[in-house]
Amino acid sequence: MIHKHQHFDLLGKVVFERVEFTPPIRIVEALNSEACLLYTVKGKATLYRSDKKYSLETDDGLMIKCGHYFNHWHKNADVSKNEAVAVHLYPDLIRHVYGGELPDFMNSDSNEQAIAVAPLFKNSFVKAYIDSLLPYFDSPSLIDEEFMVLKVRELLSMLYKMDSNNIRSLLHDMFNPLAYDFKKIVKAHIYEDLSIEELAHICNLSLSSFKRKFKEVFSNSPAAYIKSRRLEKAARLLRVDEKRIADIAFDCGFSSVDVFSRSFKKEYGMTPTAYKSHGLN
Repeated sequence: MIHKHQHFDLLGKVVFERVEFTPPIRIVEALNSEACLLYTVKGKATLYRSDKKYSLETDDGLMIKCGHYFNHWHKNADVSKNEAVAVHLYPDLIRHVYGGELPDFMNSDSNEQAIAVAPLFKNSFVKAYIDSLLPYFDSPSLIDEEFMVLKVRELLSMLYKMDSNNIRSLLHDMFNPLAYDFKKIVKAHIYEDLSIEELAHICNLSLSSFKRKFKEVFSNSPAAYIKSRRLEKAARLLRVDEKRIADIAFDCGFSSVDVFSRSFKKEYGMTPTAYKSHGLN
C-alpha cells in the first residue's frame, strides 16, 4: 500500500521522487530513454533486470540505465513503512542542466564494457546527497527550477568523480538499452519467484509476444516449461539437501509451500516430505 507519493517535475517530467509504502509491493519499471538513481531510505528489495538481480537494504542505491526492470519490495518483520527516493535523468533534462549540450564526461568510449546497473551500497556520498533532498520533500515550496538544476548537476558530478569504472561506463551510455539473448534472460530467472507477465516485462515484450517467442525457443509453453524445470530442481535438492522443504520451495521459485507441495505430488506421485525421506534414507 502506498501512503505518500511526492515528486518534483522539470520540463514536464518527474525528476525527484519520494514514496512511502507498506510492503510487500511488486513494481514493474520501464525506463524508456531514461536513467535513474534508486535509493532505499528504509526497507529491503530485490531488483531484477535482464540477466541479473540485485538485493537492496536500507541505505543502498542503484544507478540504473534505461531498460525494463522488475522490483520486489519485501515484507518487513514489523509493520513499519518503507521509503524510497528516485532521481530520474533524461537526455533533454541533462542538456537543459548543462546549457544545451551533454557534458564531455558523458561521451561514450567504445572500449568500455556496457553496464546496465551500478550498485551504490552503503555509499556515504550518495547517502549524504539523498539526506540533503529529504527536507525539501517536507517543504515543497522551497523547490524551484534553479534548485533542481543544481542538484542534478551535483549528482552527476559526484557520481562521475567516484572511483568506479562501472559508474563511469554507465554514465557514458545510460540512455541506450542493452540487448540480451532471450534464452539467457529466461534461464537467469527461471528459479525466481517471477510470474510469466513479469518475465515478459523484463524481456521488453508483450505477454503474447513473449509466449510466441518462448514457444519458438523452448518448444513448450512458458508455464509448462518453467514449472517442469523448477520441479526437477526441487527433486534433485530433496534427494541430497537437508534444507527445510520450505527453503527448497522458495529456492526453486515457488511462491508458497502449498503451491509447491500440490505441484510436486501431481508430478511425482508423493509429497515432498515423502520424497525427501525416501531419498535421504
